[in-house]
Amino acid sequence: MTTTTARSLREPRILGLFDHHGILDRAAREAGRPHVPGPYRVDLLDELGFELKTIIPARDRLHRKVRDVVEHRSGVDVDMPLRAVTEAWRADVVFAMFERRAQFVSRLRRRGLRPYADRPFWAVTCWWAEELLHASERTRESIRRDIEGIDGLIVFSENQRSVFASIGVPESKVFPVAFGVDPDFYYPVPETKRRFQVFSAGVDRGRDFESLVAAARLVPEARFDIFTQPGRITEPLPGNVTLHAPVDIMAHRENLRSADLVVVPTHDLAYPTGQSVLLEASACGACVAVTSTEAMDQYIDDGVTALAMPLHDPSGMAEVIRQAHHDPGLRARIGAAARQTVVDRYSFRRMWAEIGALITGSGASRDS
Repeated sequence: MTTTTARSLREPRILGLFDHHGILDRAAREAGRPHVPGPYRVDLLDELGFELKTIIPARDRLHRKVRDVVEHRSGVDVDMPLRAVTEAWRADVVFAMFERRAQFVSRLRRRGLRPYADRPFWAVTCWWAEELLHASERTRESIRRDIEGIDGLIVFSENQRSVFASIGVPESKVFPVAFGVDPDFYYPVPETKRRFQVFSAGVDRGRDFESLVAAARLVPEARFDIFTQPGRITEPLPGNVTLHAPVDIMAHRENLRSADLVVVPTHDLAYPTGQSVLLEASACGACVAVTSTEAMDQYIDDGVTALAMPLHDPSGMAEVIRQAHHDPGLRARIGAAARQTVVDRYSFRRMWAEIGALITGSGASRDS
């Protein structure tokens, strides 16, 4: 039996390079050991017709110390790819999340070093496009060279194709995939007591809380509750705004269910910052108002599944928030449509089925 025939009789084997807390292989799961999800629920690949193999990040104190010294001096993450060499020989494809997990493998492949040079190599990129918009020519060239050693880039918004094209990356190498959440975890509970009129949450640099606070001053009849890290908002707050520290995932879900209106105010970045909260809240059946940007617009059907707010415009944001605050019927219609859209189009299972098919060449199609 040829190698090609043998592979066709089994599930495609994916070597995953990413941080996680101990994703279990099939045998361990079948033996009843506790389930541990991966980032963005990448562990679902192993339930969708693919065999996922992973490498546990360094845990031993001495191991971590040596790794940190080596990687600080080299400037790239080398520990995980080197420890994954045996699994790489067995893999049909190597898959990295995110940029820092891809760089060293890319450089090995560019030098023709096996086993990585003999395997297709794909990566999810979240931040390269934004970095390219502001980087020096030296950094842009370094990113371009790293991308040379990658067969395909997975991104979560269509607009990033043109950003990568600006450094000569062919559009055919960039594969936009719609992001997802877990609608079986984030789901509506209609009897949940409403505790928030206007709710917002987030800790990443893409949040435009400054504009939201300014908008809150213009809507004094509504209460605003913002969950973010201490010190993120330093300006004096109006009396209708309350700050809270971030909460765990269970409390976050309850907060989304308890909100009349969820607001996601963002800056204009190359990637769709804030899409997780948008989709989580939508899956919970909440009405969401979100800043309209080129990266985020593919996730928004304004007036149908969400309400679009103008960028860096407190007065325009206040108008959208005030309309939703005073119209419970509008909020209910948008929340119901948003929930259905997440179930149909933005689930983690759909996302990983598409990515798995793309990176293994097992039947996915896309626009060229």
